[in-house]
Amino acid sequence: MLSSTLQQFLERMNLPYALIRHPPSISLTEAAKHAGVSLSRLARAVILADHQGMVMAVLPADHLIDFDAITGLLGRRLRPAALERIAPRFADCAPGSIPPIAAPFDFEAVVDERLAQLDSVYLEPGSHDTLLCLEGRDFQSLHATSRWGRIARPAQALASHGAYDFVLPEGIGQEPWTALCPPEDIQRRIEQQQTLPAMPEMAHQLLRLRNDPRTTIAQLGGTLAHDPSLSAQIVRYASSAYYGYRGPVESVEQATRVLGFETVLNMALGLAAGRAFDIPRDGPIGLHAFWRHAVYSAALCQGLANLAPRQLGLKPGLAWLAGLLHNLGFLLLGHLFKPEFFLLNKTVELNPQVPITLVERRLLGIDHTRLGTALLQAWDMPAELVTAVREHHNEQYCEEHAAYAQLVLLADQLLRGYDIGDGAAENPPPLVLTALGLDIDAVLRLTQQVVEDAEGLNGVARQLAG
Repeated sequence: MLSSTLQQFLERMNLPYALIRHPPSISLTEAAKHAGVSLSRLARAVILADHQGMVMAVLPADHLIDFDAITGLLGRRLRPAALERIAPRFADCAPGSIPPIAAPFDFEAVVDERLAQLDSVYLEPGSHDTLLCLEGRDFQSLHATSRWGRIARPAQALASHGAYDFVLPEGIGQEPWTALCPPEDIQRRIEQQQTLPAMPEMAHQLLRLRNDPRTTIAQLGGTLAHDPSLSAQIVRYASSAYYGYRGPVESVEQATRVLGFETVLNMALGLAAGRAFDIPRDGPIGLHAFWRHAVYSAALCQGLANLAPRQLGLKPGLAWLAGLLHNLGFLLLGHLFKPEFFLLNKTVELNPQVPITLVERRLLGIDHTRLGTALLQAWDMPAELVTAVREHHNEQYCEEHAAYAQLVLLADQLLRGYDIGDGAAENPPPLVLTALGLDIDAVLRLTQQVVEDAEGLNGVARQLAG
């Protein structure tokens, strides 16, 4: 069916058109397949807005909006409009079906010039079971008063980056992708600290204890007594086979004897800080995979710190915290930028062979290290931890606190060999091994020991993922 508004408009304009019926579809990609139409010949509309009002952007369905190009063409900084502003204009259309014809719905429009090259143009006319076909010249006449220009980029261009090509999720040109924020918007929002999630109160209390050199085991135990689930996670961690304690661990005080005071304090801080987020559980960066990687990385970073020469001054508890929270930026992405997180999660799942930082930068123009760094700085976390989060993909980093970033990088690459995490490669980088003064054989034995404690570490990860 056609939107009655669109149908009446076409009749007034006396323009011929054809209708192609197809089974109900949930996406333009599916509709195009049903109708045997190329996505490049299917026009779609995205409604943008700024303080001056709304604008309809019309582009091929296999393209994504180029916000910089639109700004250059119109001199306006337009961004995706809120659904509640859009819906009243399309009251006689099926939800999510916006006909890419501006005039009958009282919009000004900007149209991608590639559509002017087509001899016929297809579009959804306000329903999900029909495509409307117009002659190319008739489609152009309907947009005679619109601005035309190159306002979009081929979606497939995102899938190539140097030596790596990667597969994009089906339907990349549609919802929820149409709501993606431009990189500069993401950067601005994380720089505006009031938009960042607040540190959980328990993490605040533990950070104050950590920053006070007079803190005692009794004070730590008293604080954790107010959070039985957090205490239970620490006890369970201390009970794991990796630490080799032969007796039962039944309290935070016993866990402190097994793990050490500093480690328990940092452990509690990291576990409490991770509670600030609620993101999807599935996928390679969902909660399940995130916490599995985090707890294995934490254990391995702690062990590597114990192996490293004493003159490096590494603190095993702080190394554990760095391993646990080094990918915190993924949680922040899922918390603040849900369409971006969904897209990244799906794309990483389809392309396990491509380094995740390349996928992030290509899709979003920003990566999780910058997001995590901004959050930890806002939370006033230790400088060593901030450095580890910011630089753990940078093999060349050698400035202050470099050893903590190197520990995390090394742990990530070692765990990649066991299909855990997002390390760029499976082979430990010689430069990092040398900087940390570590013997490769000892490192490999330690990694095997950590991975063999799968039952204990997976149990902690399951608790954290809920």
